[in-house]
Amino acid sequence: MADQATEACAFQGCGRRFRARSNGVPLCKSYYDQARKGLPLRPIRPKLPAGTYTTCQFSSPPCGWPHSSSGYCDRHYQQWSDGKPLSPIRGWKSQAEWGSTCRYRDCDARTHSRGLCIVHYGRGISQFARDAILALQGGRCLCGTSDPGMRGWQLDHAHDCASGHEPRNYCKDCVRGSLCISCNRLAIAWYENTYQSHPGNVPIPIFEEWIRHRVKFHGEVDSPEVTATYVTSGAGPRKAGA
Repeated sequence: MADQATEACAFQGCGRRFRARSNGVPLCKSYYDQARKGLPLRPIRPKLPAGTYTTCQFSSPPCGWPHSSSGYCDRHYQQWSDGKPLSPIRGWKSQAEWGSTCRYRDCDARTHSRGLCIVHYGRGISQFARDAILALQGGRCLCGTSDPGMRGWQLDHAHDCASGHEPRNYCKDCVRGSLCISCNRLAIAWYENTYQSHPGNVPIPIFEEWIRHRVKFHGEVDSPEVTATYVTSGAGPRKAGA
């Protein structure tokens, strides 16, 4: 048995100092932390000396904004850390240009990103876009309620999105709509993860229609003028007994 003091991380020839084992595989701290959280192991960007980067390394088209971390500006770094495909940042403004308070209706909270507070920014699907979704749904959940309760509206998305991000994240292309917490975590989750997996179960039309459609946004998702419509995903309807 190799001496722990000299054993190295075995993932993709990493070679960093051994920290702990996951399923018998010796891993360094960074990879072990990923495995412990149940995340797929993703290559670690090499740590470079301070001053190596001065501007963001995103190049399609060149970003040019100041470097924040791991070779990216803060917005592209957020895309990368969320597991989303890197894409151009549109309509960039400095924090001073956005102002110091949230621009959503009468909110006076401190801005977090793109002129919105951390609540109304919503990890890139802003409250403006969420309002457009609710308008599309007539202000009601799949179950018919217009009151989502204390937990508020839950953003439901397709976990098999082809955009390359991790299932726990979402992008504007995989959003299916807004649900109350019971419909999101119990009804839809039960239907997709349990009911559909049993051969012979007959498809339930209301759920089938929901999981097959996507919300398409028209305009910038962080603009008050954004609107939304439904489109149908490329997956065909599930057959009974499938």
